This record gives sequence, C-alpha cells and structure tokens, in this order.
Amino acid sequence: MKNRNLKKWLSAALACTMAAGLLAGCGGGSDEATTNEDGEVVIEFGIHVANPQEQESVTYNIVQAFNEKYDGQYQVDFRAADTETHSKNMQLAAADGTLPEIFWIEASEAPEYSESGLLLDVSDFLSENPEIQEALGGMENAFTDDNGVYGLPYQSNVQGFFYNKAVFDEAGVAYPTADTTWDEFLEMVNSLKAAGVTPIAIGSKNSNYAMWEFNTFLERYGWTENIDSILDGSEKFNNEDLVKCYEKLKALADAGAFPENIATIEYFDAKQLFDSGEAAMFGSGQWDCAEFDENIGENIGFWWGPKFTDSEYNQDTGMRVPSAPLGVSAAVGEDDQVKEAVYAFLQFYYGEEAATMSYEGSIFPAANYDGLTASDTQYAMNAMLNEINLGYESPASAPDLTVSSAVQTALYDSMFGVMQGTYEPAAALDQIDAALANSN
Repeated sequence: MKNRNLKKWLSAALACTMAAGLLAGCGGGSDEATTNEDGEVVIEFGIHVANPQEQESVTYNIVQAFNEKYDGQYQVDFRAADTETHSKNMQLAAADGTLPEIFWIEASEAPEYSESGLLLDVSDFLSENPEIQEALGGMENAFTDDNGVYGLPYQSNVQGFFYNKAVFDEAGVAYPTADTTWDEFLEMVNSLKAAGVTPIAIGSKNSNYAMWEFNTFLERYGWTENIDSILDGSEKFNNEDLVKCYEKLKALADAGAFPENIATIEYFDAKQLFDSGEAAMFGSGQWDCAEFDENIGENIGFWWGPKFTDSEYNQDTGMRVPSAPLGVSAAVGEDDQVKEAVYAFLQFYYGEEAATMSYEGSIFPAANYDGLTASDTQYAMNAMLNEINLGYESPASAPDLTVSSAVQTALYDSMFGVMQGTYEPAAALDQIDAALANSN
C-alpha cells in the first residue's frame, strides 16, 4: 500500500542512513548541535505553508512566544514552502539526510517515513510529560506503529459543513440540526436551489482534497469498521455500504447542489462563494473560523451532516480528529543538545499556554486543557463547539487519512468524479480498488 514515488525517495534515505549511521554521514546529523552567534541551539521547523506569519498565524505566534521565552538558549526557525513543494522538499531532504529537526508530514506519507527509520520515537517524551499525554487524549495513537509513536498531531481538526443562517433565512429554509436525515437534507438542497443560491460551495481544480464535509458521510457508512479488511484485500472499496454512500454524492449532483463550474474552480474560489453569500453551505474546518467570523459573523453555523436511515452503522459520529502529524527527525536522537531543545519546544507547543493561544486564534489545539473556551465574538468556533458538545464519537483518524497517498488521491478523484458526473458510484469505487492493487 505504498506510494511508489515516495517509497523510492525514502528507500534512498534509508540506504544513506544504513551506510553512514543514522543520518549523520548523510548531512542530517552532527556530533555537535547547531548554534547561532548568540549561542542558542537552533532547530528547524519544516512547515507546509510559504508564509507562516500570514497563513498559519497561530503556529507562527506560538513559535515566537517560545523563542522569546527561551531567548539565549533555544531558537526555532521555519523552513517554509507551500504544501506540495514542502512534501517534495521533505522527500529530497530525507534522501540526502537534511530533514529539519521537526516537520509537518502528510498523514498518508508519515508511515513511510517511520518504516524507513527516519522518525524519532517520541514515546519517552510522552512518558516524561504525562500531563501532555493526558491532554492529547489518545490522539497520538493515530501515529503509532511497531516503531513507537512516530508523530504528534499538529492540531485537532474539526471538519464538517459551515452554513450561513442569513442565506437560509432569505430562502425560507430551516437550519440543519443534529437529527436532520438524508431525505430532509436533500429536500433542503432542493429548496435552496429553487431560491437561486448554490446549496454547497465546492471546487475540485487544484484542490481535490477539499472534501472534508464528506468524511462524516464515509464514517457513517462504516469506514472505520471496514477499512482494515479492505486494505488487507479481504474486502473491496466497491462494497454495498460505500456504494450507498457514493449514491448520495450522485443524488446531490443530480439535484444541482454544487456549483456548475465545480471542475474549474478551486477551494478558495468556492470559499469566496460562501463568504459572499452566494452559497448556503461550505465544507471546511476550524482553520477557516477567523475568516468566517470576519465575513459572516453571528450568522455562521456548523453541522456534522445528515443521518442515513439506510446505514446500519453508528450515526452519532462527528469529525474531531488529529490533523497531520509533526514528526521529529531520527537524527535528533543522536545529539543530546538538539534533543533537549526539540523536547523543550514540544513541551511548549503542546502545553497549556500554547493551547490558550490556539483558542484565541480560533484553532483547536491537539492538546486540550480544562477551562479553554472561545470568546463571545468567536462565532464560528462557538458553532463548532455546539456540535462537539453533542458528545458524538469521532474516529481515531479522518477516513481520508487512513490510506496511503496513492489510494488517498484515488479516493479524492473518485468522489469528485461522481460529483462532476464522470463516474457512476460503483465505477468510482473501482478506481480506488485499482489504485490499492497497483500500490501494493
């Protein structure tokens, strides 16, 4: 189940580490810690955005707060690039032994790094910091294998449908609730369409991953219960449950739920439709909360999605899940000074002070502490908390993060293929089965 291109890069990295000793002879490790002119131990944080200050402001502020607290002792610097470039850069860095000490990893790629011996097992960090392990609430289990705990969640992702109450009011349509069924949802979509608004803003150009609202669909049709059997070959993606799920995507497409130009607009275009009031709903996560507070304000709502009466699986499920992990380069374990600096940063990043900063920035931190709450004017975050407070179960990982990168890509392509009318449901699922077979 490996992405073969990624496997090639990581095999090269592993060969390098075996030949020269865990990254040291390949340029990723040294006998002495890197220090700057102020004598601070410098560690690099590889992040998946080109401008952390603008695009990941909460993380940027946490790093600045850490640097201020440990001024003269430690310094964290970003190695920044957009997500696609970052992923390629990390593969190249893995191959030549120049991985940053800490780096964000695509969840579908992280197991490959671990299997190749490129990630440090941080089990000892958790055992030394039991209050952090308790605050993580088991989220670290999503990034655990035979090598130990190979990553910690970057954030806690809350995913689903945002909706604009003002658009619903103008169309004379009732808001969705926790008990809204699929049939009621489809009726809602038809009413919104008849009122002249786009029911669900979504785009697939250059953003085939942007299907977060449909992770709950997959989960409510038994993804967690069946994925292991599918991946070991005893079952198929093209099964009765997922066909029913994909038939719902087709029904939405047939009802005109999506923009007519879904194939030629991307995620940010679709979000603009929602921000401007041209669309009633938009699938996203907590990373858009601050923007929706600014553009939609108190009219923002949030919803897990409809319940399906033709599914035998638990319908009281939501999607508060660990995001992609932060990994620590295995080379860190070879240098006590660097390891001390990295662990000090992890203590800060997953500590209560940083968690408070996350809430202030409308981001759910991976580590949760008593007393954290959103302010009255953090409308989007409070709307999410209303759904979280229902107490629904969430899977250990979002469905799209439980498969290899090759299968993940096929999953996205298949879902958008149904939405765009390219595939019938069963044929779309066949595409994922083919990707799985080809990646073994």
